[in-house]
Amino acid sequence: MTVTMTPPLLSLPSEVLSEIFSYLRPGDIAACQCSCRQLNDIVVHSQLLLYLIRVGRSGLHDPLLPGYTISQRIEALEKWEAAWSDVEMIESSCCHVKHKVPYQIDSESGEIQDDFLIVIFGPYSVPGYAYVDLRTFQPEVEKDPWTIIRSESWRSKRCYFVFSVEQDLVLVIL
Repeated sequence: MTVTMTPPLLSLPSEVLSEIFSYLRPGDIAACQCSCRQLNDIVVHSQLLLYLIRVGRSGLHDPLLPGYTISQRIEALEKWEAAWSDVEMIESSCCHVKHKVPYQIDSESGEIQDDFLIVIFGPYSVPGYAYVDLRTFQPEVEKDPWTIIRSESWRSKRCYFVFSVEQDLVLVIL
């Protein structure tokens, strides 16, 4: 006669195990999910644990401070994921110019994307980027239309900038 004993961990209620797992790193939660069918079921049926795994895969951290439900957090995460999935690296673009923009910036490359003129600073100056919103640009206004973002800490690193103007996103890969 063979007697199978359930390990003490698996004898705990699913809700308790789900709460315990919520304190683990996302990779550890995924590892628990792969260890046995019972733990897989607990993770698959826990909206919180699935959310935490997804947050970890996105490279984010959510300290789960009060104020938002898990559903609201998932909705925000989905919007964030959708915004980044729409970001495309554009090698070159062919666009028409609507206005002449005063230009006093040394640059390596520039492009027009979604009615924004975007200039990326080259390796010989402080790395960064600048942009002009051509939708609101008025040539007769005397003030400098450029918004310039530079960082001295980027100087020794290779910097690539990718823009998704609709979502106000800028990605810097060092």
